[in-house]
Amino acid sequence: MSRAAALFWVFIALILGVVVWSTQPRAVVQSAAAEFLPDFSPARTTRIEIEWPGGERARLRKSTIDSRWILELQTATDSPPAWPAETSRVQGMLRLLAEAHEGGEARAMPEAIFLTLVPESGEPIRLAIDPSALGGTGRIARVGADGRAQAIAAIDEQFVRALQPGSLESWRSKDLLFWPPQATTALDTRQDSLSIELTKSGGAWIMRSPLQIKADNGTVEGTLLLLSKTGVDRFLPASAPHEETWKSPARVIRIAARSGGATNRSEFEQTIEVGGALDAGSRMVRISARDITTNAMLWGPQTAIMNNATIEAIPASPAAFISRLSLDLPAADIAGIEIEYAGQTSTLKRNASGTFGNNDPAVRELLRLLCEMPASQIAIQDATESAAPSDLIRVQALGPANARIASFTLKATLMHSKISGAPPVSAIEIRDRTVARMVAWQRPSDFLATLRAMVAPTPSP
Repeated sequence: MSRAAALFWVFIALILGVVVWSTQPRAVVQSAAAEFLPDFSPARTTRIEIEWPGGERARLRKSTIDSRWILELQTATDSPPAWPAETSRVQGMLRLLAEAHEGGEARAMPEAIFLTLVPESGEPIRLAIDPSALGGTGRIARVGADGRAQAIAAIDEQFVRALQPGSLESWRSKDLLFWPPQATTALDTRQDSLSIELTKSGGAWIMRSPLQIKADNGTVEGTLLLLSKTGVDRFLPASAPHEETWKSPARVIRIAARSGGATNRSEFEQTIEVGGALDAGSRMVRISARDITTNAMLWGPQTAIMNNATIEAIPASPAAFISRLSLDLPAADIAGIEIEYAGQTSTLKRNASGTFGNNDPAVRELLRLLCEMPASQIAIQDATESAAPSDLIRVQALGPANARIASFTLKATLMHSKISGAPPVSAIEIRDRTVARMVAWQRPSDFLATLRAMVAPTPSP
């Protein structure tokens, strides 16, 4: 073999060696340091107690509400009411403790912060934290029952700073809704003498007051989503003098929810009291929550400042929460229609083929109006208001066995355009008891004339 050929094969062998070395899996060298808290589980921790050298205390306890942590502070200058903590802050602290390994410098801690971790079962874990971190690193010790340090670990300086009394107050959550919007079971709002009560039943929202009617799911869920995505701007001290504000709040909003399963279900209610406007952009609010079953206070009352736009975005008119559809049922579920006009009545039923015979196009258009067309405007009218007899058409929706599902009166009308300066829009007013829905409709008079023509004449004697 020539010298050039030998060098070529040596070069090929080196390349193959590099490829094998780079693709061969390597064993990960585990840290030789032992775990600082070998028996500690963040998920099983239910309470955290903190004691500072100056005598201040704090406690974090896990509640039944969406696994929220409740913060209770007792400082030398202020003792705010119990309040939900930022979940990420608590979980981050517990994760750092779970990931810590032994190896810190052992020296005295004359003014230690004591941290006690209480699990759902088993013995509590007591820790001592040196409040004077050096070089970006702090020290933490696991303390035995005899008060002696059993293990030392190094911890990030930010961990030590976060446990200072002044820093812990920043752990309080600024949320307005402390559970998923879908867990909400009731929403009430009261302003002056007007009260609106909404409850969830079978996955749908129902208005209970000021009248009983199907509510608009989109409006209710949009309001709850708004509350879940916004929060207060800042908290006011518990000692601030503002009790006069809450003797007659400008508005009161209550949100009820349910959590847990069949055996450990809990029901709770949060109240947001709205004070007067502080300026053009902010309001003072007072927030509290209680357990509905035991009437025990869960957190608050806490006074805070929040953006006025959030309060104004929550509808205060009952009409805003009423369902936009006149008949919230699929058109296919309607077995028949009864039309009454000028004392004469005609009943139109589906035949075996599912149609309404010769009147099928007009009846299907009527069902589209009632079941599919959302109202552009809704108003609650006095029960004594009614259309003139010459304009009035009464429509009854029939179910199986001619059961009356709903009753409406229809008339042609005009409604104001949403575009400033534009002419009024042709519409059909669909009235259900005291609720009048305005549905935009082309040539409504012609359509209603078609319905009148379907009414059978009264037989001659």
